[in-house]
Amino acid sequence: MASYLVLTPPAARPNDVDARFIVDKFSWIAFLFPAIWLLFKRQWIAGIAVAILQSAVTFLTSEPRAMLAGLLIELALRLLVALEGPAFVARRLESDGWTLQSIVTADDLTAAEMIYDQATDATAGGEAAWQPPALPTATTKSADGRAAFGLFENYGER
Repeated sequence: MASYLVLTPPAARPNDVDARFIVDKFSWIAFLFPAIWLLFKRQWIAGIAVAILQSAVTFLTSEPRAMLAGLLIELALRLLVALEGPAFVARRLESDGWTLQSIVTADDLTAAEMIYDQATDATAGGEAAWQPPALPTATTKSADGRAAFGLFENYGER
């Protein structure tokens, strides 16, 4: 199962037909062609930076002593783009004014669209007012009474 981020255009209702579903999973195309994939997704700065880094790594791997380091850097760069590429796209849309309406877990895009449409139809029918996704409430309190979130407390350090 994959998670789908549902984003709507600026000033659109949650059940807008222009809602965009971005799958949050590993992308093989982004792994094989990271710079081209980023440029195709209109991630200009990141795409150019990855192309420059890949060029530098190609130059680095021409030296036999640095071959392993270059290959590891290239693998890390490809994994970063393949795993975080959809998040780059979602952040760009949010910076353009798009709103994250929901996160839907489904097997494929059609199932995610059906689940989201049913949820927005139910809220439009008056069952409950739509609320944006909320963070879970703090589950524990520290010794001095402050709320803690997650497994570990930070005790004031940064």
